[in-house]
Amino acid sequence: MPVYLLYGFRWPRAGFTGIRVYIVLNNLENATAEYLQQPETTRLLLESFKKNEPDIMARLPEVRFIEQYDPEDISSEAAVSQPYAYVAARVIEMPDPSTPGNNICWDVEELNKDPGLSEEASIAVTEFRDKYAAGEKLGWYIVYNGDPERYYPETDEETIEDDDEDVMDKEYTSNDIDSNNNFGEPERPKTSSGSRFSNKITRLFKKNSNSTS
Repeated sequence: MPVYLLYGFRWPRAGFTGIRVYIVLNNLENATAEYLQQPETTRLLLESFKKNEPDIMARLPEVRFIEQYDPEDISSEAAVSQPYAYVAARVIEMPDPSTPGNNICWDVEELNKDPGLSEEASIAVTEFRDKYAAGEKLGWYIVYNGDPERYYPETDEETIEDDDEDVMDKEYTSNDIDSNNNFGEPERPKTSSGSRFSNKITRLFKKNSNSTS
């Protein structure tokens, strides 16, 4: 449950240059606009920005998308999704202070004087902010996320669908193997036990009919 000390800006979800519109315009169908820290969404966004903003991204090699989330908040309007995500050019993670080795102190005044970015990176993150979140403050933020992975268990319906797909795949594979074993020869029709019994009855009637005629 880390607390992030990050240098960057808030990226609104709403608006013409906001998160939701960006994801729709760039056809990021598997991205979740309400939670950018989800690994697949992060990957898709980074790939998209590297394509659309190669100059900016080349100067921001460590850019990250950070979300604020409190799992104990189950009643407020922003419980599931905050109105902003954070675009961070630099991130310092501060885990549980009770964990050995994490008693680290940061001089906020020094961080304000020098965010630890190169001149090129500072210019790039400013350009990024101006293009996608004009008017938002560029600086240090403290963001709490009580569950970065936001894992949700599979529903019963999803499990049933997966089982059905597995059965179909096994049947398809089995049929492929059987057909390949024929080495190109046409498949001979299979005779069921019911068909063989019917043929015997037919021959018996024919035999009796011939003997009485």
